[in-house]
Amino acid sequence: MTWLDDEDAWWQPGDKEPGVGRVVYWLATVVAALMVIFAVGDFFISWAQGQPILRIVALVAAAVVWLIGRTCRSLDA
Repeated sequence: MTWLDDEDAWWQPGDKEPGVGRVVYWLATVVAALMVIFAVGDFFISWAQGQPILRIVALVAAAVVWLIGRTCRSLDA
């Protein structure tokens, strides 16, 4: 696909299957995205109740999960 960088693709040219680091990276990305979605959803629910609270800890945790996945991907190379 032309819109993806080579390092973000599931497979590199010549690879037979994705490495463990890439699988952990994509799983961490999905988990981090779900954490952000739930944090934003919680913000809108609390906003509708009159007390908007943005869960900064949840957003920081999502960033940490994503960075751990990114590190696993780079160590797999």
